[in-house]
Amino acid sequence: MKLDLIKTLAISAIMLLIALLMNALPALILITAPFLLIPGVYLYYKDKLGFYVMSGIVLIISLVMLKLFALQVIIGVLLSSYLIGQLLETRASKETMLFALTALLSFYTLLSIISMQLLNLLPTTKQWFAAVKDSYMTMVETELSKDNISWENIALFNSALDQMQLQVPGLIVLLIFLLSLVSLLIALPLLRSFKIATPNFRPLYFWRVPKIALYIYVIAVVIKLFLTPEDVVLLGIVTNLQYVLEWIIFIQGISLISFYVKVKRTPLIINLLMFIFAFIMAPITQLLGMLDLIINLKARIKL
Repeated sequence: MKLDLIKTLAISAIMLLIALLMNALPALILITAPFLLIPGVYLYYKDKLGFYVMSGIVLIISLVMLKLFALQVIIGVLLSSYLIGQLLETRASKETMLFALTALLSFYTLLSIISMQLLNLLPTTKQWFAAVKDSYMTMVETELSKDNISWENIALFNSALDQMQLQVPGLIVLLIFLLSLVSLLIALPLLRSFKIATPNFRPLYFWRVPKIALYIYVIAVVIKLFLTPEDVVLLGIVTNLQYVLEWIIFIQGISLISFYVKVKRTPLIINLLMFIFAFIMAPITQLLGMLDLIINLKARIKL
């Protein structure tokens, strides 16, 4: 491999500029996130050696100069760029890139959150919701003494908060899925303008999750059965990996439903009801996704 020094230095400068901007203004991630894949993927595709050199330069400088948040973001960008570059080389489908990027970023994000919580750099979800409960109780004390609010209302509020707490990892995965989708929709057409061959999304009814996602999911579920609350780190990793894979398998279930309505040409109102039901009854949709991966239900749907 021959190093293209000009491209390497140029992309290194771009990545460091992005890192420094996020270090100074973390909120910029909301604007820049969909574009962060472009420099790294371009360099990986054009010059692998240059990508590795750039990654080394950026990581060394970032470790010295950046705050933890910006450092974690830049590491995630480098990992994502490497992944998408690899998948472009193997001519993977766009939906495979979406699933892979969602899995990588979700697992990386959730693992980063767990690590910061263990180091007491970030409050746990339980602590944050406990603070919300305490604030709520402070607000309603007066109303409670006046009988303007009942203990049943308070119990209902606490129950709703507990349920919301359980949904936090799933919501993080959903947001990362949407971010990955937007990033690919923006990055791949722009990379194509640099003469890099990029795929297009196939229709949803043709999407197929790599079967290895199902195998890893089963392994994670089995491992979780043998863990105790004392196994904090491993339990956190396995639980969050389960959340990520459940979402990906859910998408496979949605793809199966989409295939069914396409083949059967069902009325629009029926289609809407089926998709609403699919989201409301997510566990059933996940089960359909698993069955489709195991026995290929799409092939059994007849005209």
